[in-house]
Amino acid sequence: ASVARRLAAGCERTGVELALAVRAWRVGGAPALAVLEAPGASPDPRAQEEVARAFVEWGDGPPPRPRGNRWTVRGAGVQLRYGDGRWWPYRRERGRWWPAGPAESDPASALAAAREESRTAAGAPGVEGQASASRTA
Repeated sequence: ASVARRLAAGCERTGVELALAVRAWRVGGAPALAVLEAPGASPDPRAQEEVARAFVEWGDGPPPRPRGNRWTVRGAGVQLRYGDGRWWPYRRERGRWWPAGPAESDPASALAAAREESRTAAGAPGVEGQASASRTA
């Protein structure tokens, strides 16, 4: 068995789950891993207000769809997650939500980071290695 497969089994994760955890750790350590693994809990009312303000200012497309502490921007392949008082950018890759960068203090900055990463994902460092790790599942 490959090293990645043995590591995933030792962590009681699939290869894809391990790759997700590794990427979360790389972008933000333990707080990013906690946000990745947190269920879509009840949203913080302040977070809802911040997202609403950010999208009024952003003025680009429909408002994001909320689900717990996650806001998905329809048709854009990007998602914001709120955790530890900060905003975490995510993007849709290979049918799953992947961490797209470090936390930001406001949702507009996190959204911009997620959108930028969506445009450059093909050449992003580390993406190829994570794709390989996900194939070992």
